[in-house]
Amino acid sequence: MIDHPHAKLARTVWEAAAHGDSETLARCCAEDMVWHASGRGLRSGAYRGLAETLDYLSAIGGAAEDFQSRFEDVLIGEDRVAVLFHVSGRRNGRVLDTDFILLFRVSAGKIAEVWAVPRDQHAVDEFWA
Repeated sequence: MIDHPHAKLARTVWEAAAHGDSETLARCCAEDMVWHASGRGLRSGAYRGLAETLDYLSAIGGAAEDFQSRFEDVLIGEDRVAVLFHVSGRRNGRVLDTDFILLFRVSAGKIAEVWAVPRDQHAVDEFWA
């Protein structure tokens, strides 16, 4: 794993989200952060503020019979970090199996904005329909 501060921040945020650690997420994310969920489905859109983002993330896991994500890699820029990961899940007879990119904008050492971009947007939209 790369020892860059942005890589450490991305990995910490990933682990905290995976374990429902809202204290760590609050420490690592700006209070006014924005999470952009791509697509045209019910879960698509912009979630503004840490509380709304945490509610959104919590609802994802609760709305599927099975939902797994696997961290794969991290790419680092001056004020951006890309996390590459894989998602699989089952919901109402539908199956999801695709790669994602989370693009984090880092400001003052915290996650300020996130764009969640799947490799197969149509599959994601259908899964959540």
